[in-house]
Amino acid sequence: MNEQLRFVPPNVEFDPRLMDEIARREVAPPTAVGEVYPIVVRRGVFKGYDRILTPEGGILILYKDQLRNLFLTILRVLGWIVATWIGGRFIFSMSSLSGQQSFSAVVMLMGMNWFIASRKIAVSHSVEIRPDAMIIDGEDVFYAEDVGDNWPELQVKDDDPERMVICGICGTRFVEYMTANRLDKNDRTPEVLAADLKAAMEQLWGRREVTFATAF
Repeated sequence: MNEQLRFVPPNVEFDPRLMDEIARREVAPPTAVGEVYPIVVRRGVFKGYDRILTPEGGILILYKDQLRNLFLTILRVLGWIVATWIGGRFIFSMSSLSGQQSFSAVVMLMGMNWFIASRKIAVSHSVEIRPDAMIIDGEDVFYAEDVGDNWPELQVKDDDPERMVICGICGTRFVEYMTANRLDKNDRTPEVLAADLKAAMEQLWGRREVTFATAF
């Protein structure tokens, strides 16, 4: 039995009464004269912190922390002493001030000098994770094959919760790769930095055939 098949395209019909309704929904309402819409500005939450993809296939992290070390502390104390001594000599040399007034002025000078000397100093740092190495501040290079599975971790230094470092074992040595001191009590840059470093290393160093390519 010979049968012939013939394709019949579906017939779709539109209700002409809906044409104006559909078009009406696509048209935005007109703006009234003098009408002002509020502009929503997104507040930046990554202050002094940024992540960038590099042409070398790496992940560059830029961040800021507080400069804290023994040498800086010594300079602060010496600066405070010298400034107070010079200012005190000038105050006591003024014959128009009484002894009590001179003493009060020196106390105020000491407080003002310490306020200036104890100001926090923010410094900028950079760390770039490449497929074969980690580069700190564009100078210090640590190769992935030397770090191995001992990925850097965040640790508190000297039992001070505001003084932190990113450290780990490189080869056979314990190395403090970078500082991560808090700028204030609400600063969580160290935790964010440690998490981003771990994510970057998992992405670029996670495969052992890449990390230890030169070892085989």
